[in-house]
Amino acid sequence: MKIHLGLPTSPIGPVALTVGSFDGVHLGHVDVVGHTVRAASELKGMSALITFEPHPRCVLDPANCPQSITTLQEKLALIEKAGIEHAIVLRFDRELSALSPQEFIDRLSASMEIRKWVIGFDFAFGRGRTGNAEWLRGHGHSVEVVPPFKIDGRELHSSEVRRLITTGELEEANRLLGREYSMSGPVEAGDRVGRRLGFPTANIGIEPNKLVPALGAYAGRARAPEGDFVAALSVGYRPTFGGTQLRVEAFLLDFEGDLYQKRLELRFLRYLHPDIKFATLDELVRQLKQDVADTRRFVSR
Repeated sequence: MKIHLGLPTSPIGPVALTVGSFDGVHLGHVDVVGHTVRAASELKGMSALITFEPHPRCVLDPANCPQSITTLQEKLALIEKAGIEHAIVLRFDRELSALSPQEFIDRLSASMEIRKWVIGFDFAFGRGRTGNAEWLRGHGHSVEVVPPFKIDGRELHSSEVRRLITTGELEEANRLLGREYSMSGPVEAGDRVGRRLGFPTANIGIEPNKLVPALGAYAGRARAPEGDFVAALSVGYRPTFGGTQLRVEAFLLDFEGDLYQKRLELRFLRYLHPDIKFATLDELVRQLKQDVADTRRFVSR
């Protein structure tokens, strides 16, 4: 997949195009992308996708800027996996939001020949969201509208995936995503409390605006340079030690080695319990042992 930061500097030829935020790249997004790839094949062109950074709502309604289910890097990797050939990342700002639908299309036309638009049922673009399927057809464009993707009779939206992750309902969130929710980052230096207790954990750096699951303990997995491991995960402030810094950390089962400054991907499978303040270290160690046992039981390699 070719990634363009901004519009392509040289024309990429005839395309089937889809446009949207695609935050989370959930099953509904994957369905739209699949229609785009098939449309491109039918018209013997390329499949192209335009996404925006930051999320348009962060510019238009900053007080309600959503945290990102996927970072840009994660989003692009998932889009590539879904089969898109050209991914175009446009910086969303006030100037872009002020363009009329025709002005927006004029900009795109310098870089590609749009043979078909493949859009979600609720897609709108241009100043005041005045561009939609009806507008496109009225201006001579070929348009395929992908019907709502439903699970258990309910339309799938990124806002619902966000809600489930922030309330710790990871099993349901993962069902809507079609994969396990993950966070990635470099392993940072910690205070080695876990090591002293017999449970050495790896703390990962949290990327800006990345959605963090509900505080608590989770059964999950970790992908390290050394391979994949079952992992007991924790999101919290270490209340037993009076912590004030939010930490996302992992205890990798059956792992020995030094992970400092290596990159870890943590995948969240099941919520175990909230972030607890223990009266004694013995109580904390007992709970950690239980978390490891529960994680082994819930997660298969």
